Amino acid sequence: MKKAVFFLIFFAYSTLFVNVPAGAQSLFSVAPLIGTDIGGAVPIPFNAVGGSFNAYPKLNATLGVHLNMNLHNHWSLGTDLNYKTIGMDADARVTNQKFKGEGMVQYFTGTSEMSMSFTLLEMPFYIKYHMGSKRQHGIMLGVYGAYIFKSSFETRATKGFIGTEPDRVDSEVSSPMIMDFSALLDKWDAGLSAGYEARIFPRVTMGLRIIFGLKDIFVTGSDFFDYQMKHIRGSVTVSYDLIRFGKARY
Repeated sequence: MKKAVFFLIFFAYSTLFVNVPAGAQSLFSVAPLIGTDIGGAVPIPFNAVGGSFNAYPKLNATLGVHLNMNLHNHWSLGTDLNYKTIGMDADARVTNQKFKGEGMVQYFTGTSEMSMSFTLLEMPFYIKYHMGSKRQHGIMLGVYGAYIFKSSFETRATKGFIGTEPDRVDSEVSSPMIMDFSALLDKWDAGLSAGYEARIFPRVTMGLRIIFGLKDIFVTGSDFFDYQMKHIRGSVTVSYDLIRFGKARY
């Protein structure tokens, strides 16, 4: 509650005292941001599981701040600092799914479930191209980096069989067999980002962003699976230009 009151006071103060005249294009702006992400870590290539893969993303709030600096009438630089939790459940029907253990290789055929969660601090950097008579539309391309505070990744084989060779039945799975890989998850992520934003009111902007992770979610050397898993997700955001500095001159 104290944080909410502080934010409202700061909001009112900034709106009243830090402003650029109406109709003027600010050189630099600071905007609180709220949104949600849809997606998570998926197998790469997507058909690597050897069967069907159905994902069920969880919707969690993203809280952050967006900074924008105008360089030209059509170009600007932007960056975010976002705190978010990304969660996703999935189920799969796999055939001869390969698992690597210590000194052994096993193959699983059957149905399994997966649950994952990542709480992280994310910082994307964008270059933006603005369109429209009032620069109300923007296309964004850039890169991002993220530090992961807390993560979990768990699979549950619910029904099927396991063998030391493809199609071989050494043991049957009739009750859930849980495998927790949380200790093998890496603490950072990086990749590419793209998006679109539209200014729907003089100070309010709505954005759509897509994240493509370029690294495996597991630490280097963890080859338990016969494939990598990387972050792919989309986000919807709304931001408000709380503070504006200067007047752009082109």
